[in-house]
Amino acid sequence: MTGMASPEKASSSKKKGERKCATKEEYRQLSSIMGVMNNLRKQGTLCDVTLVVQGKHFPAHRVVLAAASHFFSLMFTTRMMESMSHEVELRSAEPEIIELLIEFIYTARISVNSSNVQSLLDAANQYQIEPVKRMCVEFLKGQIDATNCLGISALADCMDCPELKVAADDFFQIHFTEVYKLDEFLQLDVAQLTHLLHQDKLTVRAEAQIYDAAVRWLKYDVCNRKQYMVEVLGCVRFPLVSKTFLSKTVQAEPLIQDNPQCLKMVIGGMRYHLLSLEDREDLGESSRPRRKKHDYRIALFGGSQPQSCRYFNPKDSSWTDIRCPFEKRRDATAIFWDNVVYILGGSQLFPIKRMDCYNVLKDSWYSKLGPPTPRDSLAACAAQGKIYTSGGSEVGSSALDLFECYDTRTESWQIKTSMLMARCSHGSVEANGLIYVCGGTVGNNVSGRVLNNCEVYDPNTQQWRELCGMREARKNHGLVVVNNRIYAVGGQGAIGGLDSVEYYDIATNEWRGASPMPWRGVTVKCAAVGDIIYVLAGFQGVGRLGHTLEYHTDTDRLGY
Repeated sequence: MTGMASPEKASSSKKKGERKCATKEEYRQLSSIMGVMNNLRKQGTLCDVTLVVQGKHFPAHRVVLAAASHFFSLMFTTRMMESMSHEVELRSAEPEIIELLIEFIYTARISVNSSNVQSLLDAANQYQIEPVKRMCVEFLKGQIDATNCLGISALADCMDCPELKVAADDFFQIHFTEVYKLDEFLQLDVAQLTHLLHQDKLTVRAEAQIYDAAVRWLKYDVCNRKQYMVEVLGCVRFPLVSKTFLSKTVQAEPLIQDNPQCLKMVIGGMRYHLLSLEDREDLGESSRPRRKKHDYRIALFGGSQPQSCRYFNPKDSSWTDIRCPFEKRRDATAIFWDNVVYILGGSQLFPIKRMDCYNVLKDSWYSKLGPPTPRDSLAACAAQGKIYTSGGSEVGSSALDLFECYDTRTESWQIKTSMLMARCSHGSVEANGLIYVCGGTVGNNVSGRVLNNCEVYDPNTQQWRELCGMREARKNHGLVVVNNRIYAVGGQGAIGGLDSVEYYDIATNEWRGASPMPWRGVTVKCAAVGDIIYVLAGFQGVGRLGHTLEYHTDTDRLGY
C-alpha cells in the first residue's frame, strides 16, 4: 500500500533538513576559521601575548584565550597588570600540559590518558577550561577501582569535582571489603580512617569486616598507631558482631587484651546479645546496621550436565539456570571480578582460545582474547583488577609451569615469572594481595605424580616462594580463602578420592587438619560466602555429588 505525505509534513521535513544542513555548514565554517587561527598562532602571526612556562614561550591571541577560559578573560579584560603585558608567566604549570591546553583551545582536540590526566585536571581547574575538566572527570570515573578509589576521592576534593567525588566514594562504600585490604587504605591517617569507618553506607556482609579493617590498619604500623586504638575500635559497632566472633577472635586479640577501654567495648557487645529486642532499640548508632552486601549467588559453569551454567542461592538453596550461548568446555576455569565472570582455558575437541565473559549485572555474554597459550586444567584467580592464570597442560602434553596475567582495564595479556614447579589440575587463590597455588599433578594429567607442593607469588617483586606442603597430596580439589586461612577440600590423592579437608594458616605457614567430608570426591568445586564453604559439585568416580555440602569454618562442622 502506498500513500502521499501531507503538505504540512513535507514542509516540516524540509525545514528540519535545512536546519541540519545549516548546522553542518556552521560547524565547517567555525572549524575552518579556528584552523586558520591555529596556523597563525604556530607562525606567530598577529599574536598579542606570549605565555611563559618554565622558560618555554607559547605565542597566542588574547581574544581566543579569553573566549575559552574565564581565567584568561578576567586577566585580559580587567585592570590586572597582565592585561597590558606582552608576556604572561604561568607559575606552577607544566609546559607540556599548557601546550596541550592551548592546542585544545584552538582545535577542540586533546588526548587524555592515565599519564597526563591528573596534571590536565589540575591545569584545567586552575585556568577554568571546563570542557577539558569534564573530559578528565569522565576519564577518571572510568578508571576507578579498589586500588585508587580513595586517592581519586581525595583528588576530587582538591579539584572541586563533586561528580567525581561521589563516584569514587560510592565505589569505596560498595567495594569496602576489597579496598580495606590494600595499601591505599592502610596508609590513611587516623582522621581519614575514622571518618570512613563511621559511615552507615559501608557495604559489608557482617560488622566483623569493619573490625578486621580497623585491626589491619592498627597493625600496619602498630608502634605509632597503638595510641589510636580506642578511637579506631570505637568505630566498630560491637553489638552487631556475632557472639562467636567476639568470644573466639576479638577477645583473643592481644591488642585488645592489653587495653581496658577496648575490652569494655567488647563486653558491651556481648551484653547486647543478652538484651530483649525492645532494649536493643535504645542503643542508637552502636547497633545501627550498615548497608548489607547483596545476597550472594554462586555460579557453576561447564561440566557434563545438560544445563552447564547455573546459579546456586545459599539463602534458600535454590538453583537457577543461566542462558549461555557458547559451547561447553572441558577442564576450564572461571574467575569473578568486578561483576564479570571470566571463563578461561579448556577444550571441546580442540583447545578453546577465546575467553568468554558473563556480565552478572547486565545478564549479557561476550568474548575476549584468551590466554596466550590455550590449555586444559589450568587454575586462575583475580587480584586488583588482574587475572592470574597458572599451569595447565596442552592436549597430550605434560604439565606446564606457565604463569600469565590479564589486565581487565587494558584488556592485555602478559607472561610473568614461571612457577617453581610445573603443575596442572591444581588450585589457585588470592589472599592479602599474594597469589597462592596448591597441589595438582606434575607430568601427565592422567598418570602423573600428585603434588602436595605449594608456592606463593608476590606481584610487587614478581618472585615465587615455596611454602609448607599440604598434609595430603591432592589434585582437582577445591581451594578457597576464609578469614586468612586457605582451605583445601577433597580432590584426588595418589590412590583415589579424598574426603579430607585441611587449611593453611597464612600467619604461621602451617597446614592443619579439619573435619572430613561425609563423601569422597575425585573432583570438587566449592566457594566461600562469609564463614561458610559450599561444596557444590563433584565427581566420585562412580557418581556425582547429589547434595550441596556446607562447611562452617567457625565451628569446624560439615554436613548437608
